[in-house]
Amino acid sequence: MRKRVFEIIEVSQDNDRQSAIYDVVMLVAIIISIVPLAFKQPLSFFYYTDLVTTGLFIIDYVLRWITADYKLKDKSPIVYVKYPFTL
Repeated sequence: MRKRVFEIIEVSQDNDRQSAIYDVVMLVAIIISIVPLAFKQPLSFFYYTDLVTTGLFIIDYVLRWITADYKLKDKSPIVYVKYPFTL
């Protein structure tokens, strides 16, 4: 299961529909999180979009962190400590 999660979030192949959907959702979340910067006054709508996009980004980071051993090709437990400091 973790390997499939890694393939969805990290390795996007041409025929992987789930990976493509994940990429599109994250791209839309990035764009939505940038839109409030164009307004001088904060709107309540932006507060809720900020909560949703922040939640998505946190989930994305946690998923990447729990699959760090696949990205770094290392099965030792220390990989989870090293991952936040990698590019």
